[in-house]
Amino acid sequence: MPRRPMTTAEVHSAINAVAATCPTTAAAVQAVGLPETRAQDQGTNTFLRVICGQQLSVKAAASIWNRVDTHFDGDFSPERLLALDTDGWRALGLSGPKTKYVYGLATALADGTFRPKDLPEMNDADALAHIMALKGFGAWSAEIYLLFAEGRGDMFPADDLAVQKGYQRLFKLDEKPTPKALRALTEHWAPHRGSMAIFLWHYYGAATLDD
Repeated sequence: MPRRPMTTAEVHSAINAVAATCPTTAAAVQAVGLPETRAQDQGTNTFLRVICGQQLSVKAAASIWNRVDTHFDGDFSPERLLALDTDGWRALGLSGPKTKYVYGLATALADGTFRPKDLPEMNDADALAHIMALKGFGAWSAEIYLLFAEGRGDMFPADDLAVQKGYQRLFKLDEKPTPKALRALTEHWAPHRGSMAIFLWHYYGAATLDD
């Protein structure tokens, strides 16, 4: 089936659907407003961007991605990615492990074992498995791509620290939930879990401004 990033209107509609049944979410929307969509392109550049963002703050990840994007100037062919040596990637801000992930991605693209163009036709489980077969791409990386690039609105990156902390703040928990617990706690948000993850990022960001 065709896939495309969610529009801001679609994200807002999904959040409002949850807020209609959850007074806590409704109050939070009144307090901080609704977020913009975080739509991304489909393709190699977004997979690279995901690697850049692994285990980093939004600001740090954006800084590294800007250097990578400028260096390659739109040409993210496997050949160009593999041609840059480890020192070159380090100069752009990528660690040794992340450079290996880039090389693994580029090699899989070149030899056809990774086929991102096939992802839109796959169901959620198969798409997650196909991405997670790449070295360095766990559940978080796969869910982030499928949520933002393909608009799969029920993808919920429960491993994300800001999502966990956003949920903790929203529901005034003493401790942030574990990924497993958070998935269970948010099952009733289906099929809008992706949009609610976007709202939790937004809510956590707004809350930290007051700290």
